[in-house]
Amino acid sequence: NLTINETDRACAEKLAQAIADAYGSDVVLAGAPDGRRPGNLPQRDAMGRLANRSGKTEVALDESVGEIVVSKSRFPAGKSRRRIRTSEVRRLEFGCDVRGPYESLSVWAIVGSEEERLAVASYTGYEGWADFEEWRNFTRDLGRSLGVEARTEL
Repeated sequence: NLTINETDRACAEKLAQAIADAYGSDVVLAGAPDGRRPGNLPQRDAMGRLANRSGKTEVALDESVGEIVVSKSRFPAGKSRRRIRTSEVRRLEFGCDVRGPYESLSVWAIVGSEEERLAVASYTGYEGWADFEEWRNFTRDLGRSLGVEARTEL
């Protein structure tokens, strides 16, 4: 009997090495089966807005109107909406969080003097699937479009 916890990287690597040794192969530590995949960037809706939903909160960036709309679902019914001018965005930050076999890439708008963080774009998938450079370029382009600094270093 062999129990493997795929989130235990050391165990998975030892097992992969043992199998590779038995068959005379090399272990390739590449993350996703086919390597990183481009095309995981968020798509704009029909009106050109970037919309990101996380739990009960939805953040929509509408560059043409110059605002970010933050909507939160309220129990038992209804929504609260808050509008923030894009001129209040101080900078954009690109971030990555890895939990077990999943990674989450996010572009955060840092807003106001309190520097509130609003996720304007995000992707969650298996670790190694998203192309970091593609997301960094997306963050830089969005920062140029909004006229703010874009921090892309992890």
